[in-house]
Parts: sequence; structure tokens; C-alpha cells
Amino acid sequence: MSSISALRALLIPGQSVVITTHFNPDSDAIGSSLAWQKYLIKKGLHVDVVIPSALSRNLTWMPGADAVLDFENILHKSTIEAKIHVADWIFCLDFSGMQRLHGLANWVKSARCKKVVIDHHLDPEDFADYYYHRTIAASTCELIFDLISEWGDEALIDEEMGECMYSGIMTDTGSFRHPNTTAHVHEVVAELIKKGVNTNAVHRKVFDSASLHRLRFLGHVLANRLEYLPDYHLALMWITEEDQKQFNSQAGDTEGMVNYGLQLEGAVWSICMIQRPDGVKLSFRSIEPFAVNTFASTYFEGGGHKNASGGRFSAGGIEQAKEKLKEVLPLYLSEIKRVKNL
Repeated sequence: MSSISALRALLIPGQSVVITTHFNPDSDAIGSSLAWQKYLIKKGLHVDVVIPSALSRNLTWMPGADAVLDFENILHKSTIEAKIHVADWIFCLDFSGMQRLHGLANWVKSARCKKVVIDHHLDPEDFADYYYHRTIAASTCELIFDLISEWGDEALIDEEMGECMYSGIMTDTGSFRHPNTTAHVHEVVAELIKKGVNTNAVHRKVFDSASLHRLRFLGHVLANRLEYLPDYHLALMWITEEDQKQFNSQAGDTEGMVNYGLQLEGAVWSICMIQRPDGVKLSFRSIEPFAVNTFASTYFEGGGHKNASGGRFSAGGIEQAKEKLKEVLPLYLSEIKRVKNL
């Protein structure tokens, strides 16, 4: 592992770069990737963004999103293979473990070029040559701003880059209400506003662009797939394959649904289970100071941030995942009560 400060001198005009991020890329993942792409292009490098799965429709507005290569798109696969084969650098943004790339992982792992990780998640795997890793950062977009600034190139940040970065900072801080919203976060945002970013417009593009199907889907989940477990101060949601088919669910349609559980009076945490072809995906959210990342890593093959984590259940479907959850909940009863009484 080498110092990130040494990297700047090694990025030479004319080199080829691939930027990638995690499966089901969210606003921070794609925002940081596109902002970093634009920066490196300004430095004279040839840069492509490659993602393991399709973008959700509320993120396609970002400048440069139309040229992103999607590994799940059969028409893009040969191009992606060629890009990775000739790349001088692969930048891995907003993920700390190679498994987050799903089917793209083997391609990136076997690439002979140098790899760089820019990320804020816990416990990074040792697979790259350079790391810019700070868990105190609220988002990878914040890290992109910081790195460009540390390299003395803040003047290169333009309005389009700022829109991408603001989108990721806004979403990963829960619109600036999560405990990771530091003074530095607000300082970065202030600088982006000075660059011309219209924060209201970005917010509307991300949050106010739902399809009618998606709104009806959300209503169905809240009306029919939400259970409150008062003893554990837990809001539990689940989404079946039939639900997804009924409401023509597209990439990103379930994003953020777990957050609604925390709006329940008395809720300390919220879990959303989503049936996928290869198992059940779980999203966890909690209020400070209850740590859902510990729960996710202990029982559901997951992890992440203290108050926002993900997990998986591979031993069955939704009903089996719910049974597993209710088996282990009593082990956390004392901790939940302690947090609730603070």
C-alpha cells in the first residue's frame, strides 16, 4: 500500500483509467465516480466509468451518466473487457470489498494495472495499491472534493462536478440529518454552492422523479409489508418477488424505503428485506447510538456504517429471513432498551 500523495505524480496525460463502483450504485457511488472522471479528464487522462448494474432512473440526470458502461448490459460487456485490459489504472470508489462488484469482481481482480481505492466504509480489504480511506467522511463525494483540494486543484471543480458531488453528500447524510453531518460537510457544500450548484434543483432531481409505479409500490409496502415490533422498537419491512413484479419494480425503486421505518414514533431501528434471485437483501437503519453494522455483520453476512448498513440472507427466502431475525432479536433486547432510555 502506497501513500495517496505519491499518486498524483504518477497520473500522466494520455493514460487510460477505468472507474468502478458497487452493485446497485447509489447517488454517492455514481456522483463520486462521475466527478472523479471529469477531474481526471481535465488532467488529460482517458477515463471510462464502468458499473456492475444499471443506474436507477433518478440518477440518470447526472452529467456524464449517459456514457456510463453497464456490466449487466450485454452490449457493453466486450467494450468493458477491452477497457479493463488496456487500463493503466482502476479506481474503486465507494466500496471497501471486492464482493460489492458482484459479477464484475473477477474482471477487476484479474486486471494487471494498479488499483486505487477511494472510500469511507469500514474494514477495507487489502486488494489495491493506493488507498484514500477515511471512515470519518460522510460520503465518498466528500473525499473526492477533499482529494482534489489537497492536490491543489480545487479551481478545476466546476458546476457539473459540484452537482455530482452534492448529490452524494446530500443522500449519504440523509439530507443533512444523520449524525455524520459534520461541520466539514457543510464547509464542502458551501464551496460547491460557490461553484454554482443549485442545491434545490439537485434535491428535486434525486427525490422528486419517481414514477407512478414507484409511488404505488411504496404505498403498498407501507400499507401491507410493514410490521412494528414494539418490544424491540423495530420497524420491519419486507418485499417479495410478487410485489416487485406487480409494481414493475425497476433499478433503484426500493432505494430509501427502509428510512420510512424510522419515522415511526418510538422506532430505534428499521430493517427492509427484499427478495432477490440469489437470496434476501437486507437494509438496516438506526438512530444514534444503536449500531446496526454490528448486528448486520454478526447475523446477516453484512456490515457498513454504524447507522446505515446492508446484509444478506442466503439460506432461504423472506419467511426464513424473518424467522432468523426473530430468533436473534432477544439477544439485543437489553442494548435496544438502553438506547431507548438514553
